[in-house]
Amino acid sequence: MASRGPVPVKLFKREAAETLRVGPMTIRVYEDGSLTENRVSGVLLEIPPGASGPPMHWHRFHDELFLVTKGTMRFVTPDGNVDASAGDLMTVPPRAIHTFKNASETESCECYMTATPAHYVDYFRMIAKATKDGNPIPSSDVKQMMALFGTFPPDVESEP
Repeated sequence: MASRGPVPVKLFKREAAETLRVGPMTIRVYEDGSLTENRVSGVLLEIPPGASGPPMHWHRFHDELFLVTKGTMRFVTPDGNVDASAGDLMTVPPRAIHTFKNASETESCECYMTATPAHYVDYFRMIAKATKDGNPIPSSDVKQMMALFGTFPPDVESEP
């Protein structure tokens, strides 16, 4: 049972964050939901020049917020591309089809991302573990891992 009354705040230092490698991306997990009763997680995505994120997808259960802190992140949607620069915030609600990539071929991009609820951090951990030997994951395995976290390709209907 959660305690009632005052609880301490917690500072997360960059050097103490859990560091995951997913392909060319580095994901620093600051808060995985363990201190927020799984309500929200916070990670920093570090995306090298020209690198892309996951395949196009949508989430059934969770919201994402992306605050670009360095460079320009390109969000790819069925309605077109949207470039977000340092200081810009992109909101991705459930059922919004999207992916992202670094918009630059020469500059790195960083983006602070939250997921609500927080359990989505475990998807990053699962993908990092599956790619730790440097081999790509077959797309069928990626789809299966995504589905475990309520995440689906665009051709899957958003209603059950």
